[in-house]
Amino acid sequence: MTSSLLNNTFGTFGDVDFAAHASSFGAVADLYDRARPRYPREALDWAMPEKSDIVDLGAGTGILTRQLADLGHHVIAVEPDDKMRARIPGEARKGSATHIPLPDASVDVVTAGQSYHWFYGEPAHTEIARVLRPGGRFVPIWNIRDARVPWVAKSSTFFDGARERDAFDETKVTTFGPRFGPVTLKTFEWSATHTTASFLELARSRSYYLLAGPEARQRLEQQLHELLGPLGEEFELPYVTYAYTSGKR
Repeated sequence: MTSSLLNNTFGTFGDVDFAAHASSFGAVADLYDRARPRYPREALDWAMPEKSDIVDLGAGTGILTRQLADLGHHVIAVEPDDKMRARIPGEARKGSATHIPLPDASVDVVTAGQSYHWFYGEPAHTEIARVLRPGGRFVPIWNIRDARVPWVAKSSTFFDGARERDAFDETKVTTFGPRFGPVTLKTFEWSATHTTASFLELARSRSYYLLAGPEARQRLEQQLHELLGPLGEEFELPYVTYAYTSGKR
């Protein structure tokens, strides 16, 4: 999920430098791996019901990679950031959405966990289609905090800042270009148990926090302490997982 994953779609959007946001995670790879949520098993089983050869594109620290491997899939992780890639067990290769280091028609599935919004559009679609076998599928997936819950919506106003979703809405993906067929979406509702401390770690793993100055970070943490205090020692953070599939034409 770093700047070398980006195609020409990104640069700046308003006052947002997406390359800087995308490249901010490597310095906190351990925190990122610890704090970010995993994906619900039901979503992965729905998107990939059969054992498959998979490229996990923009793999980050390998959160999705590990889950897929545990389900019996053969997974090759592709991640440009050296520090993030060092956290990935198994086979991990340096590459990007526009340069996947595999031969033509060599895998059944390409996944993108929390990463497709960094590289959507051409030429990434062309490269993804190139490595897929006939009948292969592209599976981008996101865990999104459920903003229908008032305190969750309020927390997002604190630490999302100028979000990548301002330029791309993960909840309304309709096409992956002419090389792919119709897009199918299925959503999965679930929750993760948190404490104030673990929720603050989640906030600290966000690009907005990583790029903020000391005063902005301190203000954010104070706001979150005040918001989370009434929730008690432990509380549930609700998520909606958006899983998409589309077959190569």
